Amino acid sequence: MVPRSPQQLRAMQTENWQAIKDTLLEALKLDPASRRTYLETAPISAEVRAEVESLLTHEDSAQDFMSITASGYTRELFSDPGPSRNAAINQKIGVYEIVSELGFGGMGVVYLAMRRDGQFEQKVAIKMLKREFNTEKIRQTFQREKEILAALTHPNIATLLDAGTTDEGIPYLVMEYIEGEPIDKFCHGRKLSLNLRLKLFNKVCDTVALAHRSLIVHRDLKPSNIVVTNDGEPKLLDFGISKLLDAEAEEAGAITCLGAMTPQYASPEQIKGEPVTTATDVYSLGVVLFKMLTGAFPYTQRATNGNFLKEVTETTPTLPSEAVKSKPPDLADGLATSVLELSPISSSELTGDLDNIVLKALRKEPNRRYQSVEQFSADIWRFVDGMPVLARPATLRYRASKFYGRNKVAVLAAALIVISLLSGIAVALSQAKTARENARIAEQERDAAKRSSERAEQTSRFMQSFLDYANPAWFGRGKGRKDVTVREAIDDAATRIDTELADLPEVRGDLHYTIGLVYASHADLKAYDQHMRESLDLYRQALGEEHPKVARALYYRALSMTAVGSDAEESIRLLRQGIAMMRKTGPDNVNLPYMLQTLAGRLMSNSPDRDAAGLAEAENLLLESKTLFIRHYGPDHGSTLTADLNLAQLEQKRGNLEKAKSIFEECISRFRLVKSEHGYIWSTFYLGEVTRDLGKVIEAKALFKQAEDAGRKHWGADDPQFSKLAKDLARARAAASK
Repeated sequence: MVPRSPQQLRAMQTENWQAIKDTLLEALKLDPASRRTYLETAPISAEVRAEVESLLTHEDSAQDFMSITASGYTRELFSDPGPSRNAAINQKIGVYEIVSELGFGGMGVVYLAMRRDGQFEQKVAIKMLKREFNTEKIRQTFQREKEILAALTHPNIATLLDAGTTDEGIPYLVMEYIEGEPIDKFCHGRKLSLNLRLKLFNKVCDTVALAHRSLIVHRDLKPSNIVVTNDGEPKLLDFGISKLLDAEAEEAGAITCLGAMTPQYASPEQIKGEPVTTATDVYSLGVVLFKMLTGAFPYTQRATNGNFLKEVTETTPTLPSEAVKSKPPDLADGLATSVLELSPISSSELTGDLDNIVLKALRKEPNRRYQSVEQFSADIWRFVDGMPVLARPATLRYRASKFYGRNKVAVLAAALIVISLLSGIAVALSQAKTARENARIAEQERDAAKRSSERAEQTSRFMQSFLDYANPAWFGRGKGRKDVTVREAIDDAATRIDTELADLPEVRGDLHYTIGLVYASHADLKAYDQHMRESLDLYRQALGEEHPKVARALYYRALSMTAVGSDAEESIRLLRQGIAMMRKTGPDNVNLPYMLQTLAGRLMSNSPDRDAAGLAEAENLLLESKTLFIRHYGPDHGSTLTADLNLAQLEQKRGNLEKAKSIFEECISRFRLVKSEHGYIWSTFYLGEVTRDLGKVIEAKALFKQAEDAGRKHWGADDPQFSKLAKDLARARAAASK
C-alpha cells in the first residue's frame, strides 16, 4: 500500500475502505491479465476502482510495508527514506540525544539514542511518527501502543521507559533497546536442539499469554518482533497494531483500515478483514514455530504473489516434517542455505505429534485451533515430556458437528422426537438399573475377596514346603538328606507348580517367572526360556491380553528367546508388543524404561552402521528410557547412567567416535562416583573399543586390561558376567591386532 498524506487519509470514507478491501481481495485471486476486465465490470465507483488499481501497481512492494515493526531494528522492514530524518541525528528529545537511525517506515522512524542528563548513560530506542502522519487517528493508535506497553510488565517484553511529545507536537515513545537476533535466526544460527527450540518458544507463549490475560491481542507476531538476547532470553517487541479486546468497534477498526499486518504470519481472518481474537495470535505463533523448526513457511507462494492470500485462506499448510526435507523456497529472512542444511532437526523428529501440533495452530477456522496460547504451550510441554498430545486429525465428533451445522433444523427435530420417546423409558428403568448394578458390584467384591483369600492360603502352603528341605529329620520330600541344595529345591518346586496350584493361573505365572529368573542366574538358559514361556501363557490365561503383567512377561520372553538364540525378529516383535501394552496399561511401571532400553539395543545391533532410520528410532527410545529412569531413580542412579552409556554406543555406531569417546569418559567418572563397579567395567571396555577405532591401539589394549582386571576382581573368574566380558575382550583384542 502507498503511504498517503494526512489530507488523503481523512478523505477516505469508511464505506469506501470496505469496498476497496473486498474488490482488492477478489482482484488478487486473478492473474494480472484478467484483473482489468474484472475491474471494468465490477459494480464499484470510479474512486474505489482508482484506489484498487493504485494498490495493485504496488503489489510487489506490499510485503515491505505490511511488515512494518517499531522495534525490529532492520532496514528491510521500512520504506520511503527522506532527507528530513537525517536532520534528527544529534538532536535532543527530552533528556535523550539521538545517535543514529535504527529503522524507518511509511509512518514512523526508530532511532538509537543515549540518555544525556548527567544522571547516568543508557541506550534506548525512540519511536516517533513522521510529520505527514501526525494525524488524530494515527496519534490515537500511537497512544494505544503507549497504554498497552505501560500496562504490560514482564521480563520478556521490551520495557516502555518514557513517552512524550516533541516541541513540534510529534508523539514519541522511549523503549528499552534490545540487542539480539530474531528468534528463527537465533535457533538456526546456534543449531539448537529440538527441545531447546520448543522450550524457547514456550517462553514466548508465556509472554503472549500475559498480554491476552490483559485483554490485548498482538496481531503482528513474527520472528523480527521476537528478539532473543545473547543470554538466550526472548523479548517481545512492537505492540503498534495490537488490539484491545474490549475496545470500541470503531476505534479497533481504525487500525484495520490502515492494513497493518505481515502477510506471511497473518491469520486467515486477518487476510479476510474479519474480527480478530486471541486465536489470531495462536495462528501467528504457529507460523513462527513452523519457521523455527524448519526455516521455511507453511505455504509455497511468496507474499508478493496474489495467490498467496488465497493459499492462506483456502489451502492446507505443508507438514513441518515435509518442509524440513527440502530447502525452503523463500530465504527472504536471510537464513543461509548452509545453516538450514546443518540444522540438527530431522524430519523423523517432527513427524507425528509435532506435525499435528503445528497444524492444529494453523487451522483456518479460529474455533478449531488451540483455544488459548496456554493450551498451545501445554501441548508442547506434553510432547517434550513424552506424554500424549491433544492435537489430533479431524475426529468423528468434529465431522458430526459439521453435519449438524448443515442440517440443524432436521437434526434438532429428530433429537426432540428421540428424547421424547426415551425420557419416559429412562425414568422407569433408572432405579432398577441402579439396584442391579449395586448388587452386581457387591457380589463381585465378595467373590474377589474369597478368591484372594484362597489364593493366599494355597500360595502360603506351597511356599511353606520349601522349609521342609531345611529339616534333616523329615524323610519325605528331602528323602532324609542333609545336603539338599537350593537348586534341587527349585527343581522340585518347578515340577509341582502346575499340579498343586492348578486352579490359580496367575499365581503359577508369578512362580514360573520367579523360578525362571533363578535358572537364568544359574546360566540354565533352556530352563529359563521354558519358564518364561509358561509364565506368559498363564498370565494371558488369567489376565487377558491387556495387563502390565502380560506386558512384563512379553519382555522377559523376548529376553529368554535371545538368551537361547531363538528367532531375533520374533524377539523384537514381542518387545514392541510388550512396550505398546505397558505404555497403555502401566505407563509408570518400573519395567518400561528397561524394555525401551532393550529394544534400542536390539535395533542398534541389527542396524547396519550409520543406518539413519534404525539409529534414530533407537535414540528416541534411549532418551525416553532415560527420562523414565530419572523419574523413578534420579539422575545419578546406575540405570540412568546406563542410558547415557547406550547413547555413547549409538554415537559410536554412527561413526561419531570423538563424541562417543567423550561420553564414555564421562560415564566412567560418574559410575565411579556412584560406586557402580558393573557400570565402570563396561564403560572402560567400551572406551577401549572406541579408542581402538580411533587408531590408538596401545591405549585401547591398556583399557581392555583395566576392564579385565576390574571384572575378575568384582565378579570372579567363574561368574557368567565375567565369561561374557572375557568373550567380548577376546573379540575386541583380535580386532585391535589386525
